[in-house]
Amino acid sequence: IILNKWSGITTQGGSNINLSIDDIIKSISSEYKLVHRLDKETSGLLIISKNLEYAKIFGNLFKSKSIEKIYIAICEGKPKNNESYIDLNIKDNKSNKILKTQTYFKLLNYKNGLSQIMFKPETGKKHQIRIVSKNLGCPIIGDNKYNFQSKYKNNILKLNAYGLKFEYKETNYVFYADIPKDFNEFSNKLKL
Repeated sequence: IILNKWSGITTQGGSNINLSIDDIIKSISSEYKLVHRLDKETSGLLIISKNLEYAKIFGNLFKSKSIEKIYIAICEGKPKNNESYIDLNIKDNKSNKILKTQTYFKLLNYKNGLSQIMFKPETGKKHQIRIVSKNLGCPIIGDNKYNFQSKYKNNILKLNAYGLKFEYKETNYVFYADIPKDFNEFSNKLKL
């Protein structure tokens, strides 16, 4: 199942979490499994397997970097380069380990001090795109963790898991999310 997750719901349950995507899918079938995760504030495509066999298959596709993930973000400022590949070490706060990340980005549009950027992460570390965006000097609109001095801090996070591409059993699959209403309204209001 390819689910278009909305912003504001967690992927997995935890303390102080009343409802998550995992809770919803488990209410449909106890066999359903999350294959990967998105931050609570991030909207977009999420893969759900209908059984353990496919959870393992898609988990291995992610590990082997055989699934291309495409994210769209609206950011404050403009990156120095219009297109680049970023290797960035991120510290994991829980384990204190340094995690290597790899992310490709491309500037799609720049107007009125705001950028629309496409990100393609090669690795899948927690908050990777949000941290990379901040390090590029153009943090994501609505990111209250990495862009807390923003004049747009009361906005919903403008990060969308827009596309998924992969090959399975010699068939190519491509999925795109509908751009969330808040993205379009924000872009139209600021004439992006």
